[in-house]
Amino acid sequence: RSPRTPVPRAPAAPSPPPSPGHPPSREAARPRAAMDKPALALKALDVFPKTVAEFRQKTVGGGVVSIACLCIVAALTLGELYGFVAPRTEERLYVDTSRNRPLPIYLDVTFPALPCSVLQFELRDVSGNELVAQGNDVVKQRLDRNGRPISAEALPKGNDLLRPLADKAAQGSARHVHRAGRGLAEVPKGAGDAGPLLAEILSQLLPQLQDDTQAMEEVRSHLGEGCHITATLSVNKVAGNFNVAIDRDDERAVLRVFGDRSHVNMSHVIKRLAFGPSYPGMVNPMSGLEKVIHEGSGYFQYHLKVVPTVYEARRQRAVYTHQYAFTEIFRTAARSDRTPAVHFNYELSAIMARFTKVEQGLGAFLTGLCAIVGGVFTLAGIVDAVIYRATASRAPGLGD
Repeated sequence: RSPRTPVPRAPAAPSPPPSPGHPPSREAARPRAAMDKPALALKALDVFPKTVAEFRQKTVGGGVVSIACLCIVAALTLGELYGFVAPRTEERLYVDTSRNRPLPIYLDVTFPALPCSVLQFELRDVSGNELVAQGNDVVKQRLDRNGRPISAEALPKGNDLLRPLADKAAQGSARHVHRAGRGLAEVPKGAGDAGPLLAEILSQLLPQLQDDTQAMEEVRSHLGEGCHITATLSVNKVAGNFNVAIDRDDERAVLRVFGDRSHVNMSHVIKRLAFGPSYPGMVNPMSGLEKVIHEGSGYFQYHLKVVPTVYEARRQRAVYTHQYAFTEIFRTAARSDRTPAVHFNYELSAIMARFTKVEQGLGAFLTGLCAIVGGVFTLAGIVDAVIYRATASRAPGLGD
């Protein structure tokens, strides 16, 4: 027999897709069920269940609560943003232990009615030691009648009329001294040993009279001027005082020129008085202080309480400075036997003030925003539910 040749079979036709009315077969449903298990597990963990749109109900009260909720969230968010942009300042008090730091003093004062030639600046500590000569800087600038600076050599405008009067006064004083000296030198005969004694007295008096005459001439030549004094001082951290007064060496000549203490006008303008560098928001209460005497004169005395202060800000070096408060006393020349002057007495406090700028971090800012939004919306939901239930219980359908 001849071998049989195999008959080729036609390929199997693909199974038709399931009709819409018939469910898929078990083999096709198994992979899909395996894929839906993670989704079902995630659905079980959903804490925000959704409702069908047909079952949602909107009311007028809910709209009012929603608008109020948005306004409150916006206001609180702006406040939180301001606190994030503008840091707050924390204030604390400590016992001052920084006694090894020097005490800087900055003074800028103007005397419009007194020339620089008659004013003297003095600085003393609590023990009475003078400190001006110990490396401190004091500058006196002459001013004309309009308050403009003038050179150290020129006379201010308006004093040209005083120059002839000053020359005549100086000449008259010189002639008076010459006649007095000649009269004292001519000792009458028979005075015995009185001649050497009078000669010694004369040798002591004549230079003094001559010095007073020169000092008076110097004072008269600068009448009508003002004086601008700037001082940059660094002293030990102990109590002390500084003052601006009539030069003690020329006090007698000054009083003879002005005629009386009540004519020495101590009007002054304190442009700046500080005990250290400034920081943002710092106030020096005596800066810009004006004391003008329209009649007579007097003795000014300021008592200052200086408080050590530290200012700290982020990404900046700490500023060590001093704040102060002051009280003042004024006595007229008629009630005081002192020469008109301006005195500053300062005392140091044992307490240090520390100001620290505290900035809010980005994490704290975002946490605050989340707390605002979540808290306001939660509270708004409770209020809306209460309003809806109260409205529905009184008149069903009124809240729609």
